[in-house]
Amino acid sequence: MRILLALAVYLAVEITVLVLVGQAVGFWGLLGVLLLSAVVGAWAIKREGRRSMTELVEAARRGRPAEAEVADGMYVALAGVLLVVPGLLSTLAALVLLVPPVRRALARRAADRAVRAGSARRGPVVTVVGAGGPAPWDAARWNAGPGRVPPSRGMVIEGGTVDERPDTP
Repeated sequence: MRILLALAVYLAVEITVLVLVGQAVGFWGLLGVLLLSAVVGAWAIKREGRRSMTELVEAARRGRPAEAEVADGMYVALAGVLLVVPGLLSTLAALVLLVPPVRRALARRAADRAVRAGSARRGPVVTVVGAGGPAPWDAARWNAGPGRVPPSRGMVIEGGTVDERPDTP
């Protein structure tokens, strides 16, 4: 019920803003502003989406937790949705989300909240050797000397598989 009320209030405010801006700049001016914001937004989403994906891949390659990068990518996607929704308030919110420092701050808060809620964790991670992560024994590659730790800070757990199914003919 609260969501429907919030949606109704948002729509009323959005329509009011559109009417006021339309009265100030005219129909064609309003249409031009909406089209320009869509073009600029599409360009920014493409650019920031690539950057966000690159950071996510880099975090996965290094074997470190990527909660902030995932949240960052989700905010870029949210900005894309807000740009598709016609309106000036949604466009303004989308453009604010496309500013990297704002998005990073929001992503850090979301990652910290996820860690506190237990749906994500910080700290040591288990890196599966051979799955794209760095090999912990490859000290020369990471220039790890005495007292230095490779960037993954992960832990290798050696194991095997056991088939407990009974032998059947």
